[in-house]
Amino acid sequence: MSWWRNIDRNWELMAAFGEATVTIPALYMAGDRDFVADIFSQFIAEQSMVPKLRPPIMLPGCGHWTEQERAPEVSAAMIDFLRSL
Repeated sequence: MSWWRNIDRNWELMAAFGEATVTIPALYMAGDRDFVADIFSQFIAEQSMVPKLRPPIMLPGCGHWTEQERAPEVSAAMIDFLRSL
């Protein structure tokens, strides 16, 4: 709840990082039934913000809680990602 109560202040505190990029290798994984991933899907494809982003992994039939709904697939993808580094 604190995040939502302080949302305006959080934006102020993070303003200095508005144009920052993630420069390390990154993995994005979400469920194709996750409403949050659907809302922010335009940012997932924006490689200029995360130039070393691996191709996104969308888990079919999975909702918002990927690590609980698809623990074996999430673990396998994370292990594969870490081994590739």
